[in-house]
Amino acid sequence: MPVYTYAIGAGFFLVIWVMLYALLPGSRKALLWSGLAWGHAGPINAYWTLRDYWHPVYLYEIDLGAWRFGMEDYVFAFAFAGLCAAFFEWRLRRQGGAPPLRFNIYGFAVLLVMGFLSLVLLGLLSMTLELNSLYANVVPFLVGALGILSLRPAWWLPALQAAFLTAGLMWVFYAGFYIPLFPGIIDQWWRADALSGITLAGVPIEEVLWAWATGLFGGPALRLCLVDLPER
Repeated sequence: MPVYTYAIGAGFFLVIWVMLYALLPGSRKALLWSGLAWGHAGPINAYWTLRDYWHPVYLYEIDLGAWRFGMEDYVFAFAFAGLCAAFFEWRLRRQGGAPPLRFNIYGFAVLLVMGFLSLVLLGLLSMTLELNSLYANVVPFLVGALGILSLRPAWWLPALQAAFLTAGLMWVFYAGFYIPLFPGIIDQWWRADALSGITLAGVPIEEVLWAWATGLFGGPALRLCLVDLPER
């Protein structure tokens, strides 16, 4: 695969991010703040996923001992986190009763801590229980989502809608763009033993499942921290 393949994939989601920023003024804060809060998770997450899930080629690879990542990891995580929050905000506003997001340093710090704890749980599941890193990613998101939605039951519908929107976007990305543009990429970059073999029109179900769980958690997390937590 060409060296720019991953950059093009990450760029796809960044283009969607820019489009939503232009088309959904009410979701601009969600797009930006969620991206800034979670973008760092991409490079950190690569520590596990490159071991047992996939092995992409970077434009410029950064090696820090056993930790290998690229700028593409950050760009993808920044864009995708923003999309999750923007989809949730859009659906919540359509439902009614959504006060505007307001920034407070306390809530933003809590959001960062939530991300850190998710990565810690990922590491425990992946390294201690030897769970595949993809599924080790999904578990913290589902646990976090259940925690948030148990506190705010009225958010279940917009959170589920955001989850299905992000999962649908991921499927469209692979089925309608990435796989046709780079045939054979799944066989070349993904580890066969990490995939179940179940696909949705050629798209590994693991990718869609990850996007769904990420949307379910990443959608409402921003609002919980920046609106529903008290100012300090």
